[in-house]
Amino acid sequence: MYRNRGGKSKSRIAPEVEAIISKTLKDFHDTDQHRSIAATIKEIRRLCSNAELKLPAINTIRARISQTNGPERTLARYGAAVAHAKHQPIKGVIPDAEWPLSIVEVDHTQLPVMIVDDKHRKSIKRAWITLAIDVFSRVCLGMFLSLEAPSAMSAGMCITHAILPKEAWLRRKGISSIEWPMWGLMGVLHMDNAREFRGHMFKAACRVYDIDIHLRPVKKPRYGAHIERLMGTVSEGLKTVKGATFSGPDELYEYDPEGNACMTMGEIEKWLVLFFARYHLEDHGGIGMPPLVKWRQGLLGTKDKPGRGLPARRTDEELLRINFTPFIERTIQAYGVVIDDVHYYHDILRAWMGVMDPEFPKHKRKFKFHRDPRDISQLYFYDEISKRYVAIPYRDSSLPPVSIWELRSAQGLAEERGISKENEKAVFAIINEQRALEEEAAGKTKVARREAQRRVEHEKTRTEKKKTMPNVAAPVKSSAPPPAVRGYNPDDVQALDDE
Repeated sequence: MYRNRGGKSKSRIAPEVEAIISKTLKDFHDTDQHRSIAATIKEIRRLCSNAELKLPAINTIRARISQTNGPERTLARYGAAVAHAKHQPIKGVIPDAEWPLSIVEVDHTQLPVMIVDDKHRKSIKRAWITLAIDVFSRVCLGMFLSLEAPSAMSAGMCITHAILPKEAWLRRKGISSIEWPMWGLMGVLHMDNAREFRGHMFKAACRVYDIDIHLRPVKKPRYGAHIERLMGTVSEGLKTVKGATFSGPDELYEYDPEGNACMTMGEIEKWLVLFFARYHLEDHGGIGMPPLVKWRQGLLGTKDKPGRGLPARRTDEELLRINFTPFIERTIQAYGVVIDDVHYYHDILRAWMGVMDPEFPKHKRKFKFHRDPRDISQLYFYDEISKRYVAIPYRDSSLPPVSIWELRSAQGLAEERGISKENEKAVFAIINEQRALEEEAAGKTKVARREAQRRVEHEKTRTEKKKTMPNVAAPVKSSAPPPAVRGYNPDDVQALDDE
């Protein structure tokens, strides 16, 4: 006998079961008690069992919950503020965001997907992403992906990525076929009150480029609604990726993100580039057109409004990258410079040894040394004589490149062993020891794989910096006079006696 199998728009569920599902969703799930999807499924199946009805499939219940996941549910579970932020499009133009690059919002979020390491391809952790969005057009101007928690460095890397053209960066990533034609120096940077946005480096770099910093009020996400919405869009897109953690345990049910994880940092980065390429071409609810179209209209103009013109390409990429790198101030001594008990030296420092501060003649002058915490094997020092930044290496060239986190961990272990953290050789020996242990354990434990992969990412950083930052040059001749030699008077010169 022919049986109606329903269809896409027809329910195959018995009316009695349908009634239980609807009532349970309304009275049990859609309340401010935030009951999970898993708990709701159990409750529906319990009520059906008690009523001696056929139990609906778990996936059927999940699909029904998903179909009715609208503003009313968010309002019932989380309140009006969250419902408005999640479901209402941000329409219109906020004050002063009347052209591209006038206001850019920046923020961080942890991606809802587990990453695998390059070598063993086993789960290690979730990655962090820093994003920059142009408020006028909603284009994603820049991003930075890292295994490290948000910091001034990650914020600086994202902003330099936003300011600079991306063709060379895309080539280095092996995805030159993708277009990302957005860049430029912004007028205002709008960020939250996180520590990394309030530091000296960030403020100093923004002053150099005449960028105004606007910090949004604490716990007022609506003041950064555009970047919050973009991060939510990215997170929603990543739910289709193997290893996704979804929004929390209530969406996971029996799914195992770590067991299903399959993408490395490099692969996730490429996925994000492709995601933004699609995002820029799709209609955006807040502006009524694709972000790329809005961006080009803002630059080139329309019949009703002139454009702002194309942003200038930076000719000082190296300087820009260094300015958005954290710095430390130190005096220059005869042995060079010491930072975190690590010695650095280059001949170019000789001209600045013992120089006094012109504003405080009784004190030695302090100089800025920029340093990438992912690779502290060299500093960046601006030499006023040659008018350029110079890479200053370790004084002991036999020491391996390390991150600041590796150094601090080894220094702590050295002190536990009764060794002074100022003992460079001993501290770096501990680093080598830790690396060997982690490499041995990497196939067995997630923590060891995580640390090993952090080193892999830092090594990629060193490779990248060789192409975009100053490298350590050969020793140069100093313009300073040679040191005095006792008993020698250069003005008392006599001819040699041939006899």
